Amino acid sequence: MKRSLLAVAGILVFVLLSSGGWIITKNSRTALSLAPCYHAQVSTDNSLLEITKEEGTSVSGNLIQQHFQKDSSYGTFNGKFINNQLIAKYSFYSEGQLTDREIKFSKSGKTLDSEGYRYLEATDCKKITYPQGLGLIPVSVKLPLHLFPKLRTLPYERSTADAISPAPISEYVISYKTSKGVYEGLVSYFLWKVADWEQIYNPNEAPSYGYEMWRDESTVLTVSGPQDCIYEDKGDCSSVNEIAQLIMLSDSYSKAQ
Repeated sequence: MKRSLLAVAGILVFVLLSSGGWIITKNSRTALSLAPCYHAQVSTDNSLLEITKEEGTSVSGNLIQQHFQKDSSYGTFNGKFINNQLIAKYSFYSEGQLTDREIKFSKSGKTLDSEGYRYLEATDCKKITYPQGLGLIPVSVKLPLHLFPKLRTLPYERSTADAISPAPISEYVISYKTSKGVYEGLVSYFLWKVADWEQIYNPNEAPSYGYEMWRDESTVLTVSGPQDCIYEDKGDCSSVNEIAQLIMLSDSYSKAQ
């Protein structure tokens, strides 16, 4: 009789723990965990949230907020994830200045909401691209969003000594920040009048000003980029290869919005 009562008591305890205790707690932990990567997009603006460390309620990672024609920011964050709320200190660079501010994310299912962005889970942060504008060149190019902090775009000012005739309408250069912290020119863009480009282009010679990647009725965009990695650092080579694969795809180019 006593054994029967003990058995019944054991079953009751297990049921109580299962319905209101241990099992729910375990499942809740699973439901509340964050994915390694989240991506948000509003028109041509993008944001990338990468979770690099999650221990208990403590969370840290990287955050990029890329705006097509406004100040962008990138940096790291550290915070707490409790009750589907991630509240973190975001230390970021914008226009060369380092700033700290609080940022909040609300989790619902597989999405995070913050400051007008709805972040969706992404399988791989390295697969996300964004449209990079090219200043006076009315074309944008897709580039890896996770490399946004390492890229800088500037118009190229050609000196009299290296003048081209006929000259392009405008030139733009994308520089890459190496592991040594130095920006080096990586990709050159040239916008030509169609007639001028056809005058200097020779299919039997190596293209001095790159390959044609885009054109409309009056202009042609040519691109000169890396063929091989020249850096010793493997991380730099990996990044350069990612960029090279995109800039030599005609699908990467579109009319700037």
